[in-house]
Amino acid sequence: MTGHGALNATTTDMDPFRQKLCIWAGPVSLACFLIGMSFTGFALPMSSELRPEEVVAFYQQHRVGIRIAAISSLFCSGFMMMFAAAISAQMQRIEGRTTPWVLVQLMGGVMGNIPFALTGIIWTVAAFRPDRSPEVTQAINDLAWFVLEMPAPTAAIQFLAIICVVLGDHSNDPVFPKWVAYLNILVALAFLPGVAGGLLVDYKTMDWNGAIAYSLPGAASASWILLMFVALRRAAKR
Repeated sequence: MTGHGALNATTTDMDPFRQKLCIWAGPVSLACFLIGMSFTGFALPMSSELRPEEVVAFYQQHRVGIRIAAISSLFCSGFMMMFAAAISAQMQRIEGRTTPWVLVQLMGGVMGNIPFALTGIIWTVAAFRPDRSPEVTQAINDLAWFVLEMPAPTAAIQFLAIICVVLGDHSNDPVFPKWVAYLNILVALAFLPGVAGGLLVDYKTMDWNGAIAYSLPGAASASWILLMFVALRRAAKR
């Protein structure tokens, strides 16, 4: 069945405070990321064209800021998992039960945010011993950016689950408006160049700090969080 037959029973079990806590975790996550990056002067990501000595110099110059950004990325990852849980809760209202799409969205939200946590840990490793061989630090830095940008397909699968459930809600009073599905289509398309960024990093626009591989997915991610926050608050109030 499509969820509104069991809507009353489902929503009765939802605690309003816990819903709001998970919904607000989205903007809080975005704030954590921006605050953390501000301590590096928004100098991350650096270009892949930097020589090993230049990479080491960057980590030495921003050692404290990178560590703060790393800690922020860990909090960012955790808060985004809460946000994914809030989305799944509202999707379950549509489906009426825990269906594969609800679980796919939740698992996609987890898998899509683990790279943020891993990247923060890898940054910390790179900044931990600035006196090591420059080539080793460069390799660790390379790993951090591949880990962050290449897992874009996991996020795209998360968006696919939202798209299918929202477009499949044919009730007279849908939980989410249809623009939520169209938003997720656009954001999924914007995320996919991250994979190309890992394969075509030699091209400037596909570099880690390039417009297509970094700026476009980054702007899409921030927009997605804010617009999904608006849609979730509207759904939760009902």
